[in-house]
Amino acid sequence: MQARKWDLSKDYSTLSEWCKKRKWDSPFPKEVLPSLGIIVEDDNIICAAGLYIDKQSNFGYMYGIFSCPGTGKIKLFKAMKMCVENIKKEAENNKLSLVYTTTGESSLDKLYTKYMGMNVCENNIKSYVMNLKNYKNLDWLS
Repeated sequence: MQARKWDLSKDYSTLSEWCKKRKWDSPFPKEVLPSLGIIVEDDNIICAAGLYIDKQSNFGYMYGIFSCPGTGKIKLFKAMKMCVENIKKEAENNKLSLVYTTTGESSLDKLYTKYMGMNVCENNIKSYVMNLKNYKNLDWLS
């Protein structure tokens, strides 16, 4: 399994196909995805996440994690962990202070909090933040 930066000119068709397989009304528009993202793959692409960056505020937003339907739970968990680790590396490379994300998937809670050390910001929408600068109080973000 390996991680790489995504190339939306090549990878978007795969991401879009996952939306169709999940029977979403429509895939996310290519133009709203960030230029920076991570793909984790072995023989096929397993999962992906994007990273929006605001250089002025050193704040990022992780969009995703999107995954290939039908991938086994253990393989998918390992791939997702690798994906988030690589998003964190990209955030650090871009000198971000915080990376915020949201999800409606309760299954991601364990990955984000236990394995990635992310802080829960809000319980109703399950939002998380990578506190890369070790700020002590994140109440203002909630």
